Amino acid sequence: MRGRSAVAVLVALALSAATAASAAAPAQQDALPANDRRMVATSPEGREIVARHYGSIDAGVQIVVIGQMHGSEPGGRKVAEELATRPIPDGLGLWIVVSMNPDGNERDTRGNARGVDLNRNFPARWQEGSPGTYWPGPRAASEPETRGMMAFLEAVRPTAVLSYHQAFDVVDISHALSRPAGRQLALYMGEGTSSVGCDGPCHGTMTQWIDRRLRTIAITVELDDRVSRAEAERAATAVLRLGRWLGR
Repeated sequence: MRGRSAVAVLVALALSAATAASAAAPAQQDALPANDRRMVATSPEGREIVARHYGSIDAGVQIVVIGQMHGSEPGGRKVAEELATRPIPDGLGLWIVVSMNPDGNERDTRGNARGVDLNRNFPARWQEGSPGTYWPGPRAASEPETRGMMAFLEAVRPTAVLSYHQAFDVVDISHALSRPAGRQLALYMGEGTSSVGCDGPCHGTMTQWIDRRLRTIAITVELDDRVSRAEAERAATAVLRLGRWLGR
């Protein structure tokens, strides 16, 4: 009986400790209701790619946040999901796309279901290539995800587009038009800045297309290889601070 009593006491203590730890951990907040919803595209495997709007739809500053482009780089989804729980400051609107590559996310692959690297598929200095990790597709804008994102961005004409990737842990300032905002975002995140290159000349990237076609701010945000909740929260706060800075 003594042995059983001792075990019972230990189990009770363990359960009590687990309950206390659970209570101490902050609960994940639920997403707030969006005030607009737009279908961006349907993936090759039939998954919806949706943009949801938060904040003022008529605000002078509108930021598009794309949490994931490559399925093997899911860290930015945490930032996008965190932003959807935040009150949006006056004068700012956010369009949030958690993932523009849901098939790749499901497969844990860089490319989409057809094996195309979406960040080489945009019609900006597009080049032919062979199937592989960075395959740009059979032609520029061959993929529904690419065409849908182009049409969406043309329609909403945002002030800035932030696209989250991994894992260089830096804010890319390759495009001259975007450098002031990129440096400001990096300051708010506590990260460095750099012109992030490609494996060979960059071609067919989304930010190239935005920079050339829309002539607006286009920033690639490279997160760390693992994104903690605290890092996601800090990155989300940085987006809101950038919005206020853009509207100054």
